[in-house]
This record gives sequence, structure tokens and C-alpha cells, in this order.
Amino acid sequence: MASRQAIRNAIRDIFGAVPTSATHGKHAARNGMKELQQTQNGVYLKRYFLDSMDAAARKGIPQDYPIKYTSEIQQRRLDKLDQLRRRGKGPPKKGAGKRAQKK
Repeated sequence: MASRQAIRNAIRDIFGAVPTSATHGKHAARNGMKELQQTQNGVYLKRYFLDSMDAAARKGIPQDYPIKYTSEIQQRRLDKLDQLRRRGKGPPKKGAGKRAQKK
């Protein structure tokens, strides 16, 4: 997490001098200092909303591994889709929808 002084230095390097005068009225310049001076809370949000275990498990398995990882929810969804297809109620194959049947 960058310090406020480092942020100010980066702004000064990118945009030149940070305008401090004429902050009110019609000569006011928007420079984003109000947002930059607020406390940075992205680190805390990332710590609170952790990555799901499924994503972490997929990252740990190499691409060429013969067994593919599927979560319980994903496996249940695939099973239900398989049942619907066997009954003829599943989604149509690509390019075989209602519009293709009209032609």
C-alpha cells in the first residue's frame, strides 16, 4: 500500500505541480485529491472477500492433468443438464434453436 507522500509524488511527476490554490469558484481544478486522500480500503476488502476454494483448487492443478476438477455445485449442474437432455428438454445444440427450425 502506497503512502500518501508517495501518491503525491506520483501525481506531481505525472501531472506536474498539484494545484492547491483556486480550489473554490469557477477557477477550481478537479485533481482527484479528495479521493486520493481517503484511506485506501482495497486491502481490507480483499482480505474479507476471499477467493473461492474452487478457483484456488483450479489454479493448483496443471492444465495437462488427466482428471479435471469440478466442484459439487458444478457437478450437480452438469448432472441435471444431462438428465434434461435425456428427456429431450435440454438446451438445443449450437445453431439448432427456434430460429434455425423456421428456415
